[in-house]
Parts: sequence; C-alpha cells; structure tokens
Amino acid sequence: MSRALDYLMQARPQAMGAYFKFLKDNGSRLEPKTRALISVITKVAVETELGLVQYTRKALEVGASPDEILDALMMAFPALGLSRIVWAVDVLIEHGVEGFADLAVEDSEETAPAPRGERLDVCALDQLPERQTVKRNSGRYPLLLWREGATVRAFKAYCSHQGMELMTSGIKGAQVTCAQHGWQFSLPDGRCSRGEKWGLSELPVTLRGNRVIVQWQD
Repeated sequence: MSRALDYLMQARPQAMGAYFKFLKDNGSRLEPKTRALISVITKVAVETELGLVQYTRKALEVGASPDEILDALMMAFPALGLSRIVWAVDVLIEHGVEGFADLAVEDSEETAPAPRGERLDVCALDQLPERQTVKRNSGRYPLLLWREGATVRAFKAYCSHQGMELMTSGIKGAQVTCAQHGWQFSLPDGRCSRGEKWGLSELPVTLRGNRVIVQWQD
C-alpha cells in the first residue's frame, strides 16, 4: 500500500474502510481466474505498469494460462485499442513474467533493430522556462524537461527504483522527489541521490524550428 493510502486509512478510516469493502465485495461471485483476468484488463486500460505485472502474475497463480491472458486482452480490443495491448505485452516481456519472457527474441548484432518509440512534438522552445525542471505529458508519455538557452534535455518521468511516475508535486527547483519512497533526482543530468547507476533515462532531443521534438525510446 502506498504512503498516500496509508495516510487516508488513518485520516478517514470509515470512508476508506467502506471503499475497500466495496472493492472486496465486487467480483466475489466470480471465480478467481475470471476476477484476475478482469483486473488485468483494467490495469491495461489505465496503463498502470506495476499493477499490470502484479495482476498478471496473480492470474497465472490462480490457473490462467498466458494464452488465456492474451485472449482476455484481445477480447477487450474495442475498449483498449492496439496501442495499449502492445504496451501491455511489452511490459510483461520486460518484467520477465512467466509465459511472456520467452516471447522475447534475442537480436543478433546484424539484425538488432533501431530503438523503438515515437517522435514527440512536445512544445515550443520558448514555452520552457530557463533552468527549471518542468514536467510535460505528450500523449501517454510523461517527460521531465530542462532548458538552458537553445539546449533542452529530456528524461522519462519514471522513478528508476520501481517505475512509479514522477509527479509535478514532487518538483522543487532542479530536484524531483518520487512520492512512493522518496527517491530524489536532480536535473539537468538526471542524477539520482542513491548513486549514478540509478539515474533517470535520458531521451534524444532535437529542435525543429521553435518546436521541441523528443524521441521516445522503449
């Protein structure tokens, strides 16, 4: 449970207790595998990475096969769309979830593809303040940006600890603090206070006229 939920349980125990009772009762008449598959679909719909991994593993534990999980996602295609389903499978492969990790094919040096991703037209250069950390969302991609003159650096707005999204509320000057466990990062280099290896993932930036273009990489 997150610190925020812990706080709410203490500050509003009756309301939060009723909320969790409501969640527990919903689906109580469904068998465990069906409940787990529905939970997987809801995590894909809101693109919650850690929740998707958690509930996919739960679905496997209660007897769902990888094929059944894929069937559930594909049946929800009208609501999820292809991009979210592709995102979900990418997440399951990257986290080594049983039945999905073996779908990943090791690329040889001769056939290794270029980094995947999209070119994001984020904003105009003059919309970014000088020497100040700014969070921007371009579609479903959260970014942290830093500008000095005509030079812009961009980072994925995800904590390198457990992948939680870094929020605007955690930004103070050049420093960004993750709300989950208090990990801290500093711009313009994305360095983590826990050590160099935990730095934020930097993304290539180009300027097209006055537009800031970021190349997202999976």
